[in-house]
Amino acid sequence: MAITLVTGAAGFIGSHLTEALAKSGRKVRAFVQADSRHLDYVKTLGVEIVYGDLFDKASLERAMEGVDEVYHLAAAVRPAGWFYSRNGLLAEMNRVNYEGTRNLAEAARGKVKLFLYFSSIAAAGVRPMMDETCDAKPETEYGWSKYNGEKYLLDLQKSEGYPVKVVRPGSVFGARHISMALIFKFFRFSFFPFFGPGNNTVPFTYVENLIDAVQLVAEKAPFGEAYFVTEDPVSMRAFFGGLAAAAGRRVSAFYVPVWLLYPWFALKEALELLFYMRFFPLRMDLRLDSIRVASGDWVCSSAKLRALGWKPRVSLEEALARTGRWYVENGLT
Repeated sequence: MAITLVTGAAGFIGSHLTEALAKSGRKVRAFVQADSRHLDYVKTLGVEIVYGDLFDKASLERAMEGVDEVYHLAAAVRPAGWFYSRNGLLAEMNRVNYEGTRNLAEAARGKVKLFLYFSSIAAAGVRPMMDETCDAKPETEYGWSKYNGEKYLLDLQKSEGYPVKVVRPGSVFGARHISMALIFKFFRFSFFPFFGPGNNTVPFTYVENLIDAVQLVAEKAPFGEAYFVTEDPVSMRAFFGGLAAAAGRRVSAFYVPVWLLYPWFALKEALELLFYMRFFPLRMDLRLDSIRVASGDWVCSSAKLRALGWKPRVSLEEALARTGRWYVENGLT
């Protein structure tokens, strides 16, 4: 039986995808690092585990033996540190998300019938309405690195017929997203610090609906195409209010006025410019543009994906309930 390889299989999304592929009857190989967050859970799925990284040629060769499908999720998402040189973070992100992707694609060349790349809406940028025909205008180093990865692969498809397909998930939420635990800490105090009143819309995607979409793209989409995977727009206030309610909490009307933030962010950027460095408090990219992104509307059309036959299987209400329940049951609220 041919093997399906999942890189980043022990991450938040990767663990859900690995589980779904294993349940579908595929022989799955999980390509992971020894310190991966959900490795213990993935081990319970009965899939083959291969340890390595995208810059270890020998481990890539081991991972690719007998493989005919690759689902590539392994990525750098957040800054690893708090301080960087002016271009240091972009170099770090590009190393994993572009150069690492290139290494994997080279290892898979001539061996696979499908290379499905997990990009991000961040690769397209932030605008009130986007579809896949819009020019990419990434706003962050992460966005640029994911764009560079998908551009490399799509160029390969055009030049030599490389069997690549691309998905661009929205802001994904669901069980096992450990980084969301910080949100529930705010809920303990019955507020969430919105930038502005929280009425702006954001393209959220529930992880189980994302996995459904990915499997549909793998089965039906033509090669060389990219697809946004987002659900109906929902306001920040409605989303986080619903998430809090699912965890037995209530969020008040507290928000941070945008005008109050501009002077502090402007001072931060002026100091960064003076010292030719970047500062990422709590490993978060906070800058003037962050205020615009966090307080503005961000909508990605899913019409192209829906034309393949996709629609969210789990409603927003049920998705929030399942997510909140998982955090409560695991003592993270």
